[in-house]
Amino acid sequence: MTSSLIFIFLIGLGLSFVAIANAKGAKLFTFAFLFPTVTVAFVLVEFSDFVLNAGTLFDIYYQTGTINIALFMLATCSIAGLVGYGFTRSSSAASTPLGERFILSRGAVQHMHFASIALGAVSLGAFFALAGLGGGMWQYVLNSGSYAIEWSGLPVYLIFLVRLCYVSIVIQLWLWSYTRKRKHLIWALFLSIIPLINILFLFRRAEAIKVGVFYGYFLTNYHGLKMGRIKALGGIVFMYLAFKLFPFLRSEEGKSRDADDLIGEALSPRATYENSEIGSGLVRIYHSMETGVFEYGAVFYNAFIKQFVPAGLFGPQAKDNLYLPVIENSDTYFTTFRFYVSPMGFAQAYQQFWIFGGVLFLIVGSIMAALENNARKSKRAEIFLVLMIPVAISTVSADMTYIVPQFVIYLVMVLLCVPPPSRARRGAPPRHE
Repeated sequence: MTSSLIFIFLIGLGLSFVAIANAKGAKLFTFAFLFPTVTVAFVLVEFSDFVLNAGTLFDIYYQTGTINIALFMLATCSIAGLVGYGFTRSSSAASTPLGERFILSRGAVQHMHFASIALGAVSLGAFFALAGLGGGMWQYVLNSGSYAIEWSGLPVYLIFLVRLCYVSIVIQLWLWSYTRKRKHLIWALFLSIIPLINILFLFRRAEAIKVGVFYGYFLTNYHGLKMGRIKALGGIVFMYLAFKLFPFLRSEEGKSRDADDLIGEALSPRATYENSEIGSGLVRIYHSMETGVFEYGAVFYNAFIKQFVPAGLFGPQAKDNLYLPVIENSDTYFTTFRFYVSPMGFAQAYQQFWIFGGVLFLIVGSIMAALENNARKSKRAEIFLVLMIPVAISTVSADMTYIVPQFVIYLVMVLLCVPPPSRARRGAPPRHE
């Protein structure tokens, strides 16, 4: 136990130095700060809790070597993500003055504005339809109606459309930042109704991170919001409390409990750790260690098929035939005991490529750095970057495969809703759009 805690402390110490170095101003909403911060606050803290309080379950995983492999993967995935980011990030792009204005044509602004509104209208319509399937808006929002929905068929298509609101929000925030017109901020706030409902009434943690990143990025980069290390630490503590409290608040029992009692239980050791995120991650590592079975990236291909090949159009059997074999579909033992909670990224990486799974985070870090390099050169690139920041950060503590469909969806929507840069007239200075 002691050696495990020391190793966790050393990983956390190294990541904390990186986070502190970037904990200022606009850097707070970059991969360089958020990646190590989320790893420390949401993964290492939970892992420490598991080591200290899981008892016999920890002993079993320690004796089988699972804990050592998990800590190795945590370290290598963290290092790989930062190395990929550091080697790809351009120093010239990093030194570009924040808030540099693009020269926008009136047609480009109108195109983006009306495309954003149209996308938001589709998203709102889908949200109301989804609420109808959950027993009506009142039932869906206030009485856990979303948990009564069977997530297959029509609800899956509707939730796909609902999530397009994020593109609308970011486009309006971008327009507000570059035109300085308040109407775009008002539209952004209006289009934020769906994620705000999900945060305030359905207690979705991922939504809180997304909204925070979207608004924080533009406020710090373009509107003079000053945030230092103290405010950053306060934000991290707030997000950690939300991370712990939100699962309890999703039930009717949790909503009716006293605040002190609720916080006390949320911060207390679990009754069992088998169904925790760390427990689920260790199950994955242990299974692949014992069986020697790995997936070699098949889950990413399957995530693409799951999102973009509708069974209603091609037929369930045809869609099933397109899937590559993965452990969850072929091993009954594993499927029974994985507890259906989000897999930790480091565990999922091991399940794909053994101890070399850190290469996945190397790729993620490199992609985010490449997007940052181009963010000051193109409005499309900057909007796409902001949309991808929460997705990239979620690979640390959630299902890594989500990055595939969301990357494709956001890219296509940005290409459709944001016009390409206009060609500069001969002899005219270059235009940045």
